[in-house]
This record gives sequence, structure tokens and C-alpha cells, in this order.
Amino acid sequence: MDIKQKTTETYDKIASGYSAGHFAHFWIEEFDFYKSIMEGKKVIDLGCGAGRDAAVFVENGFDYTGIDVSEGMLKVAIERVLKGKFQKMDFSKTIFQDREFDGFWAAASFLHIPKKDVVGVLQEAKRITKNGGVGFISVKEKNGMDEGMIDENKYGGISRYFSFYTQDEFKNLLEQNGFSVVKMSTHTEDDERKTNWLCYFVKVQN
Repeated sequence: MDIKQKTTETYDKIASGYSAGHFAHFWIEEFDFYKSIMEGKKVIDLGCGAGRDAAVFVENGFDYTGIDVSEGMLKVAIERVLKGKFQKMDFSKTIFQDREFDGFWAAASFLHIPKKDVVGVLQEAKRITKNGGVGFISVKEKNGMDEGMIDENKYGGISRYFSFYTQDEFKNLLEQNGFSVVKMSTHTEDDERKTNWLCYFVKVQN
């Protein structure tokens, strides 16, 4: 079983429990800034999970589409966000037209992409976003480990793949792949691990 399949199966397994603890507006400050620099309303959520951010976009009048590979998470999203549009799809290779969206949102989804594959995923996000379109990506800050499967005790024991970055490491990846970085920020999670998220607001340069 490859790491993508293993991580997807984990999210299918924990969808209900995970979504119950992850539906507050965690990224609301980031969303507010994103909204302030966004031109247009058509947005694609790359790795939408259980629809936490979908609810915020729909409430703010966006033409929102969310995609994810986990059927379990999508089921929860569809039930919770009735006005959202959701599709089961791998965001490393989508079926959308070139420059179809005004912007993209990728909160806590790139962290499950192996580093050897991340350039291809960035290029796909760029392909489906209009020139000058706005993107948001958040990844976990590197603190020792670079990437790999991590076994966790929560939800009865699960395994997920994670990749970690330094702030400059991911910034350089973005700039090397046709994105201009508008703003960088950090967001520390109020949990026992004090997870530090690296946040990037970008514009597409097609």
C-alpha cells in the first residue's frame, strides 16, 4: 500500500471523529486576509476534508468547489455544507480547465504530499488558477523530522504521512514554480504539541 492510499484510508476511518474536533473557524484570520486580496469569487479548495473552510467560503458568497480523495471526509462535508460543491478528486491531477478558478485554497493539505511530488502539485494548482489569481497554502514547520509516516495514538491508533518545511524552504519552492509570495505568516495551534503552521499567500504568475 502506498503512502497516499494509507493516508486516505486513515481519513476515511476517522472522518466523523476528526470532523467533530476540526470544525471551528481555525483559519479565520487567514481567510479574512485572503478575502481582502482576492479578485473574483470562484475558488477551488484543494484537500477540503470535512468542509470546515467550505462553510466560511459559502457564508461569504464565494462560488466554492472543494475536492478531496477521502470519501469519508467528503460525506461529512456534503452533509454539513449544503450549498458547497464537492467532488472526489486527487488535487495533484484534476479534471478542471486551464485558468478555471480565480483562486485556490490549500489549508493543511500540502503537508500530506511527499516532497518529491510537491512541484507537480504546485504546477497543477497554478494551471487551474487564473493569471494573477490568489492562493493560500499552509504547511507544518520542520522541527527535526523532514518527512515520513507518523503513527499516532489518537482515534484508536492511526498512521498518516507528513512532510515538514522551513519557512524559506517552502517559499523558495513557491517562487521557483511561478508564484509570487504576497505575505508569509505563522499560526501556532493551541494544542499540546504547539504545532506551528507556516502560511503563504501567493499570486499566480502564468
